[in-house]
Amino acid sequence: MRLSTIAAASLIALTALPAAAQGQADYRASGTEPFWSLTIGARTMRFEAPGRQPVSVPTPKVIHGFAGEMWQTRRINVNTNHRPCSDGMSDRSYPDTVTVTVDGRTYQGCGGEPRVEAGSGLIDGSWQISALNGRPVVRGTRPSVSFDKGRVSGNSGCNRFTGSYSFTRGRLTTGGVASTRMACLDRARNLQEQAILGLLGERLTVSSGNRGGDRLVLTGARGRTMTLVRGRP
Repeated sequence: MRLSTIAAASLIALTALPAAAQGQADYRASGTEPFWSLTIGARTMRFEAPGRQPVSVPTPKVIHGFAGEMWQTRRINVNTNHRPCSDGMSDRSYPDTVTVTVDGRTYQGCGGEPRVEAGSGLIDGSWQISALNGRPVVRGTRPSVSFDKGRVSGNSGCNRFTGSYSFTRGRLTTGGVASTRMACLDRARNLQEQAILGLLGERLTVSSGNRGGDRLVLTGARGRTMTLVRGRP
């Protein structure tokens, strides 16, 4: 009986841990001012922020503290606290408050799976970016964007990007997106990337382009638009 009680207690403790600590799905965290994102996988822990090279290190063994979990390496230290957290840009709530120190600099943010707002199914899934400000995307590029449980990711036709988002009452707000820093091949691709990342940094109005829900138009504060078509490019 005592062994059964211990086993049950261990199972309860395990389900309370972040997914990465259980060796399942990646654990994600992000923050604003400045915008940053962190992904902790089974093998790799990766930190990204605009204006600096991404930092990737092997995922260390998790340390279980009283308030949360910790991952400690020479370059990246992560401390989670199981305390509700708001990203400061939306009504979305996350289960963890997260502190990340990278090469001596400290970042504050939120982590874990966010609460999904009602109605977010309108934008959930993968989309091809077909037009910017009513004009087709650059020939030979296939820019795309995906929305999944509070995480936004995609490709601008030159670099990959990732970040967090909230969708409430027809308004889409990202927590800022971090992108890779490959040099684009030409000026047109550079301008396209700037337009995509710039729009994703604004608060956007989302409208359905047709009754089938397989076309969306995202409109920024200054009238700039991004047209999305359902499905992977």
